[in-house]
Amino acid sequence: METEETIEAARTAEPQDESCDVAIAGCGVAGLFCALTLPASARIVMLSKGTLEECDSMLAQGGICVQHDDNDYKAFFEDTLRAGHYENRRESVKIMIQESRPTIKRLIDYGVEFARTSDGSLAFTREGAHSRPRILFHEDITGKEITTKLLAQVKKLKNVEILENTELVDLIERKDQNGTPYCAGLVAVRRDGTVLRLHAHHTLLATGGIGGLFTHSTNYPLLTGDGVRIAKEHGVALEHTDYIQIHPTSLWTTKLGRSFLISESCRGEGAVLLNGKMERFTDELQPRDVVSAAIHEEMKKEGTNHVWLSFKNIDEQTIRHHFKHIYEHCLEEGYDITKEPIPVVPAQHYFMGGIHVGEDSETTMNHLFAAGETSCNGVHGKNRLASNSLLESLVFSARAAKRMISDQKEFGSWMLEPKKTAPAAPTRRIEMDETMKHPAVGEPRPLTPSYQKGHSMDTSSLGLMIDNHIREALAEDMPYGDVSTEAVMPRARRARVQLICKQQGILAGIDIYFRVYKLLDASAVMVARAGDGDEVMPGQVIAEVEADVRALLSGERTALNYLQRMSGIATYTHEMVQALQQAGAKATLVDTRKTTPGMRYFEKMAVRIGGGTNHRFGLSDAVMLKDNHIAAAGGIRQAVAAAKRRSPFIYRIEVECETIAQVKEAVAAHADVIMLDNMTHEQMKEAIKIIDGRALTECSGNITLENAPQMADLGIDYISSGALTHSAGILDLSNKNLTMLE
Repeated sequence: METEETIEAARTAEPQDESCDVAIAGCGVAGLFCALTLPASARIVMLSKGTLEECDSMLAQGGICVQHDDNDYKAFFEDTLRAGHYENRRESVKIMIQESRPTIKRLIDYGVEFARTSDGSLAFTREGAHSRPRILFHEDITGKEITTKLLAQVKKLKNVEILENTELVDLIERKDQNGTPYCAGLVAVRRDGTVLRLHAHHTLLATGGIGGLFTHSTNYPLLTGDGVRIAKEHGVALEHTDYIQIHPTSLWTTKLGRSFLISESCRGEGAVLLNGKMERFTDELQPRDVVSAAIHEEMKKEGTNHVWLSFKNIDEQTIRHHFKHIYEHCLEEGYDITKEPIPVVPAQHYFMGGIHVGEDSETTMNHLFAAGETSCNGVHGKNRLASNSLLESLVFSARAAKRMISDQKEFGSWMLEPKKTAPAAPTRRIEMDETMKHPAVGEPRPLTPSYQKGHSMDTSSLGLMIDNHIREALAEDMPYGDVSTEAVMPRARRARVQLICKQQGILAGIDIYFRVYKLLDASAVMVARAGDGDEVMPGQVIAEVEADVRALLSGERTALNYLQRMSGIATYTHEMVQALQQAGAKATLVDTRKTTPGMRYFEKMAVRIGGGTNHRFGLSDAVMLKDNHIAAAGGIRQAVAAAKRRSPFIYRIEVECETIAQVKEAVAAHADVIMLDNMTHEQMKEAIKIIDGRALTECSGNITLENAPQMADLGIDYISSGALTHSAGILDLSNKNLTMLE
């Protein structure tokens, strides 16, 4: 039944009303695993748009990723990010990897049979963009093996009802007493035209991808993005709906219908791509988008409609067993892959965008969840790493179920009442237009400064201080206007620009960067793809800003000055913190007042973002008796005594000491903190022995990234370094790819 017909049927037919605890639209691995994770006390109804065999989970060939061993985490994490062009949500990637091994154990417990080595241990294969083998598989039908075993387990459950040939056409939307929308179930149409209105406490959209919208796709034709379209109609946030993956190798044919996928694991095992001259023209193990682009370029160069994939480097036994079904299908098409290459062409394969969800697969509408290909939790970034899809679907559908269980405990039972508050809308909100290809920039991140200690300003005055500082910086840069921009752009026009990273480091000041544009154009919006404290890599798109093009041009240098300076400090601080930790130092790294005039707030914020700690913000924050204070008072005893009489009792009194004699005097004067300034390593060891825990200790004086680790064996409490702010460079960042929108 076509979508328009089913929608019309839903509008005109008399609906049948039923109730359940959880309604799940979709019977692929995401829907099935969610049902298996929910308790037996929950009544669950699952919908399948077609038959149970017509879900894309059945089609996954290559395998499912898993963290190979304890040493594989960093490599798995980096491989996923690199394939996704570093646009992934890192916390989501972390969750997926950390929960991969328990997830695989559950699959094995459900009877899933993965390939084994001769000694009975799990066998691993490798696919494109993976730095090592970490993919479990069952011949070349891993998806079918997992899906059928999960389906068999679900069919055993007395609390689950599965409705085949039943198409989702709408959500049931209600509003709570505060006027906040929430999902109260779904509306579906059966093949006979009857309309089902299914009321539910929780609803999971697991409706799969969008392949049915394309002429050539490896997906089933019935996958037409129903969940995404319906969510959008109800104002649910979407994300990255233009991120559509093209698989490099589908079997070329003149027949209509679903394209037959030639698994990436074939190339992982040694299959190579050849042009019409039977010459290899690319590295087959690059990310999918890179390989697809190389194939298209070769086809364009040769004027052909396909290239060739040769299995010559793979032994016949592997072909007949590991790639059994690919081998058999190719024979049916007239190709014997043990003897000849096959024609292949890229085809639409996977949808990385979809309904925006959080870490527990919750959407921006209460009681509505999404998992699997219809959702976007940020794991895949701009390009999915091979064989991450099954794992991601399983991990995050299970988290959806656990969140539902948590909500049940909160309310005491499965009950059809709205939850009190709605999840926050996404920072990276990108909605879908009719063609599913043109993203629109969403809402900006709020200005939330990280550093709020060391001074007496409250949040409102802090915001005013930041704005005033930015205004002064803008006035410094264009005291009489921006003559260049005014000359070429005399009127307002909307544009978008990307913030690109050109050097590896730690990002700091993204909110300040955006605030510059917000002050120039109140309608400016930002899509942030990385936040303060995140490690950024060369080529990574950090953010996109949409605003009046005049604001983007005039504010560029000021915005980058803040961000580059702060990110440089955060990067240097992070490197020093790491160096100290690796050396075994227990000391806390702190900054000093050696900051750029007028920039102290921003530079000290950057230190905190980089993992350091702030010393006093200014002279009003603490009593610190340095050499000239001591000289003016007549000695350490006199200076400490005077400070105790005159300063507030809550202030610690710190004394700067340059000699062992001064250390002894400071201890006798009962100083709270003793700074060992410009002492030799041996002198500091002796001083700490003399202090013997009677005061906190701090070492200072020309502490840099190079010599800081040498302090590791001192047992010092604090290491202060002016270099964090006066010697850090900038992080190379740039505004690029400006696009006019009107």
